[in-house]
Amino acid sequence: MATSVSREPEALPSDWVRHFVDEIPSGIAVFDHELRYIAANPRWINAFHLAGTAFAGRRHDELAPLGGAGMAELLTRALAGDTVEGCANLENNSAGQQHQRVVGVRPRVAHDGMIIGVVAALHEVVTGNGEQRAEHAPDQLTGIAGRSSFLARIRSVLGSGADADRGTATFLLDIDNFKGVNDLYGARVGDAVLKTIATRLVTSTRSRALFAAGSETEPAPAHVDLIARLGADEFGVILDAVANPADAEAFARRLLQVVSAPILAGDQRIRLTANIGYLITGPTHRTEDDVVRDLDVALQEAKMRGPNSAKVWEPALTSAMGRRLSMLDQLHRAVDEGEFVLHYQPILSLKDGRVAGAEALLRWNHPSDGLVPPVVFLPLLEESGLIVPVGCWVIRDVVRQMQVWHMLYGRAMIDWVSVNVSPRQFNDPAPLLATLAEINEGGFALDRLKMELTESAFMRSPEVARGVLSELRDLGIRVALDDFGTGYSALGALRQYTVDTIKIDCDFTARLDTTDGKELVLALLKIARIYGADVVAEGVETVMQRDTLREAGCGFAQGFLFAKPMDGRFFGAYALTHLVEAGSVAC
Repeated sequence: MATSVSREPEALPSDWVRHFVDEIPSGIAVFDHELRYIAANPRWINAFHLAGTAFAGRRHDELAPLGGAGMAELLTRALAGDTVEGCANLENNSAGQQHQRVVGVRPRVAHDGMIIGVVAALHEVVTGNGEQRAEHAPDQLTGIAGRSSFLARIRSVLGSGADADRGTATFLLDIDNFKGVNDLYGARVGDAVLKTIATRLVTSTRSRALFAAGSETEPAPAHVDLIARLGADEFGVILDAVANPADAEAFARRLLQVVSAPILAGDQRIRLTANIGYLITGPTHRTEDDVVRDLDVALQEAKMRGPNSAKVWEPALTSAMGRRLSMLDQLHRAVDEGEFVLHYQPILSLKDGRVAGAEALLRWNHPSDGLVPPVVFLPLLEESGLIVPVGCWVIRDVVRQMQVWHMLYGRAMIDWVSVNVSPRQFNDPAPLLATLAEINEGGFALDRLKMELTESAFMRSPEVARGVLSELRDLGIRVALDDFGTGYSALGALRQYTVDTIKIDCDFTARLDTTDGKELVLALLKIARIYGADVVAEGVETVMQRDTLREAGCGFAQGFLFAKPMDGRFFGAYALTHLVEAGSVAC
């Protein structure tokens, strides 16, 4: 029979706390209020390869400037009072298994409630190898889910039959001009930026932290969101239990704010923008392909609205995208088959009635629909980039037409032709300048061409604008500022860049019958004289407008009062008639 033996409690060694922390199977680290290391246990030190490094008193991102960008983001959030977690890094072991290191952080709070630092805990998730790992492996760079997991989650959502009281919102986020980050700073900085963004997306959603934010009895969240990296600079978010569309919109705006906050990567401080397309799954979405298709449609619509835009999918968008894709295919055919034609609207001298110049206007001679107005197809030409080859064709055809006119009617028939240059052509100027150089080498006098630019082309990239304008002037080409006065930067454009002509927008011309409208046009004419620029008034439709402009000293005008745009053959006859009559008949 066993007997009980009374024993005194075993005394603990004085350094038992250190031994206890060292034996914990998770990595532990403590940071001060400036996020400098105070201490870390062996598991943490080994995980981040800090053995033999004097890390105490130093920041984690100092020890790993690029790889530590995601960790720095987590620690900063904790110092602000958040309890969050995120993936620190991924490594493969000798067996081909992936070790995903997940770090949870929470603030260290003093007795008086002040935050005095951060406590971080690390645990490792080991994923299998072979086909199972390949199918659902996390993203190699960021450690968040990959495309396969994203699609699998969508399939699960669609197959679950969501409750009527809640829905599942899916978001597609694309970072603007991320290629520029890689080109400017290098791939290592680009990778660090992507890791930081991934961490921010995780900490902005309902991911489980390693530490409970409240009491130990507080229930865990019922729904866990999924963040996935879908491409080089594209992320997907699946947000469960969304009460209404307004909540989804607010969440999309929050994601845009998360991305646009400054990112520190090494010594670089980088600001990015993004666009988001999103939807709440419904009866029209039967497969993951349906969801991805409509997300992409909404994303493209958001991109058309400019940086930091979000757009919810609606059925009309898919229909519009189908029409847009059909038109884009037809535009490619139009380029290949030579379906574009030019019409010319006369620009008359208000002094003597002579046709001084013309504006070349692009038309699409559709094989079944006839002449398609530019408002229908020009935006898609610009968006798709087709405007670049089409714009070069326009210049060549203008030169060809002017040579025909000169041969038939003499060089005195017309002084110049204006060609509209889109912002995309102007900011990617190599094809434009190569075309002009080729024409110049052929012996055509380029001072008979005038390039019409809008204010947005100047303002998009001022340095590029100065360089292109300098090259145009070296070739002898004149420059006109189109739609003058309609943009916020009209005077800024005149101050920074020398232009030969300003064109008064037709909206101002239409208001010449009012006192305010007349005073505004007089002010624009005065500004033009100060900067030594000629003036062309657009949209002249009445005799009163013509006479008012002439009395005010406006040099040139175009509009339906004189003539509508016409093809090259009719324009030649029109210009010749005005040349003959100019000596005795006012315009």
